[in-house]
Amino acid sequence: MVSLSQEKEKSRFEITAHRIKLHIFPLSNGIEVIDTLSIHLTANDVEHIRIGMLPVYKIDYLTINGKKSDFKTERDVIQLEHIPSDSLFQVVIRYSGHLAFHSEFSLLSKDQAVLREEEILPHGPHALGFVRSTIIVPKEWKAISVGRLVAHDTTADSSTYVWEFDQPIPNIGWICAGKFWSEERTDGNPPIAVHLFEDDSNSAAGILSLTKDVVGFYSAKFTQYRFPWLSIVEVEDWVAGRNVLAIAVPGFIMVKKLAFTTEDRFNKALSVLPHEIAHQWWPATVFVEDQDAAFLSEGMCEYSALLYNESRGTATLRDSLSHHPFLRSLIMRIQQGKDVPLQQKADLRALPTHYLKASYVHNMLRHLVGDSTFFQLYHEYAHRFGKTTAHLSDFEHLAEELSGKKLGWFFDQWVKNRGIPRLKIYNVKSVLKENTWVTRGRVRLVGYDKYTTLTSVGVETPQGIKQTTVWLGTDSSGVFHNDVPFEISSETKPTRAILDPRGDFLKIQKLPPKFGDLREPADGLMIVGTQQHADHLLHLARKDSVEMEKSWWSISIRYDTAITLGDLQRERVFLYGKASENRVVADLEKKFPLGFRGDSVVVKGETVCDSTLALLQVIENPYIADGMLGWIAPLSEHAEPELLPYDNSWTLVRGKDEIVSGTWEVKDDDLVVDVK
Repeated sequence: MVSLSQEKEKSRFEITAHRIKLHIFPLSNGIEVIDTLSIHLTANDVEHIRIGMLPVYKIDYLTINGKKSDFKTERDVIQLEHIPSDSLFQVVIRYSGHLAFHSEFSLLSKDQAVLREEEILPHGPHALGFVRSTIIVPKEWKAISVGRLVAHDTTADSSTYVWEFDQPIPNIGWICAGKFWSEERTDGNPPIAVHLFEDDSNSAAGILSLTKDVVGFYSAKFTQYRFPWLSIVEVEDWVAGRNVLAIAVPGFIMVKKLAFTTEDRFNKALSVLPHEIAHQWWPATVFVEDQDAAFLSEGMCEYSALLYNESRGTATLRDSLSHHPFLRSLIMRIQQGKDVPLQQKADLRALPTHYLKASYVHNMLRHLVGDSTFFQLYHEYAHRFGKTTAHLSDFEHLAEELSGKKLGWFFDQWVKNRGIPRLKIYNVKSVLKENTWVTRGRVRLVGYDKYTTLTSVGVETPQGIKQTTVWLGTDSSGVFHNDVPFEISSETKPTRAILDPRGDFLKIQKLPPKFGDLREPADGLMIVGTQQHADHLLHLARKDSVEMEKSWWSISIRYDTAITLGDLQRERVFLYGKASENRVVADLEKKFPLGFRGDSVVVKGETVCDSTLALLQVIENPYIADGMLGWIAPLSEHAEPELLPYDNSWTLVRGKDEIVSGTWEVKDDDLVVDVK
């Protein structure tokens, strides 16, 4: 990362090119590098400049314009002395070292190298317009970097790959190398390659086909894909830490092994790739500053993926706004006062709900300006700001230009500030007038916070839902309306009136707990019964904890004999065993909608007594607001259930397979009313 001292240098110089020769020695865990940097001075009378570099490397020599130069080192900074008066000059640094560290971003092992730019190269303020990476690796390895593969040579014991790119890029990002099973598809523009671990090679055909289709869609909608290749590279699960399944850099995408092996369809490689491929446009084509990344990078990529799947009729939970697994978590975070504005510098890995919120805001902007203007906005944004850094104000002004509307209030409310509105539909009545049912009612903003929002109201009839839109908040004349009427006509009498029936607008709402909430990692407590079958229940809990910890949960396991009220007041609690097996379950089983009759379970009025099955349920924790209480109840020791992020509130499973499932009905009186 660029240090504060380097940020101060930003107005004095920038790195415009890297010409890298990187030799990787996996057996000794070492690298040797010669990096030729082109440096452009942006100020006059510069006596020295400071470049970041990890202190784990030994600098063999440093030259400026071909002459050895004095330099000083201070922790993670190299200070270059006697800077020439030329506005553009070259610095050559030769250094070597052993990567005796394993960060969240870089690792060199005997089979693979995943090397982040800032951890292996000199770095600082930059405006990169040219990169050449010459990478020397063991003979059986492949090496991937940004650009076009312009040379590849193999000797008796090594392979050399030369990648080159001569257009502006926001960064190099990563260099990857290792032993891969590879396949290419060169019948399109661009050519596409996949580099996978051999045991996941059966995923190659599907990934190649999807990637080609997604790139074609984005090229038509936004602007032509601008890199010579697009490579999909499999990496180990440690890369980039928790809450990350894939990492996109200019010209290639790293996808974690977990995305190829997970049982969670939400997190499979084919599900996450449309989002990751969109990063080749946002921000690899239109660059952004860190504070705008949530909205102009992650939010745009999430919504681009939604647009792709919407166009193909293949929308999944990842693309659904109203049924998104993170929606309940997002609303809970907001109600707890833990949400932060979309526009600010933040580690987005710790804010997975930010992706959904930003996508929702793009969706609301689409409804505000209309489809044709919204699609034109993405297209024009890519063309007008391609290969440069755009800011939120640029996107806002472009949206105003294309729509002819003043939108400052929208970006202030949804991007720069926190919180979302609470809305209520009420006083709904339907009357018959000349063979037409006219339904009238009102919608109001609840509370003292002032919001402005467009939303929809629908009435449910046997023929379907008929909708209209309403505007709450400040109107074009500056008058604030927190309570507005609506009217909808239908051929038959409606049964219900629903506020925002399609879930297109972000608002406070009640949602049932689901096992899908497990997708947001947290601290969890597993309570294991000891009255009967204790060994089997402990086995199940340990197996689940191991898998959940791979997804960055922090799990502790306790016996039912040692549980206090304080233990139950945790946000995520999981009970293992039936009432006859677990003392805590015996006290709490009546709080769960589904119950047992002896060793059988009653589901939808039928008694099920298959010993290979298990019943899983999740409810709101009665001991703590917004908490989750889960119950894993095998019908016998022959059952081997797994605690997975099922997209429902309860399920009867055999192993991982769902036999029957359902979601608790939750009536939100603010959003749904019966028609009188």
